Amino acid sequence: MSYSIVTTPNGWSVKNAARERVSPVFSTKDAAMDWAARRIERTAPQDRCCLACQRPFRSAGIHDRLCPHCGHRQGDGLGDEQRPTIKSKKN
Repeated sequence: MSYSIVTTPNGWSVKNAARERVSPVFSTKDAAMDWAARRIERTAPQDRCCLACQRPFRSAGIHDRLCPHCGHRQGDGLGDEQRPTIKSKKN
């Protein structure tokens, strides 16, 4: 993903490749550049632990938190099946 630093009436902001603003407005250009660098680092592919089984795997980004084995299990409640409902106790 590519980002660009642009001036705004109130300071500096970061826009994505589609020219949509994706950051808050910063008072300095350096602050906007730091924000963009942290965003790139956070969303880059890296080794992460699976949230289900805790095994390390190569994640495609912050959105990818289940390993290939756990992410494609049948009957895990994430597919077409209905998720279980939790009923609260009535006093």
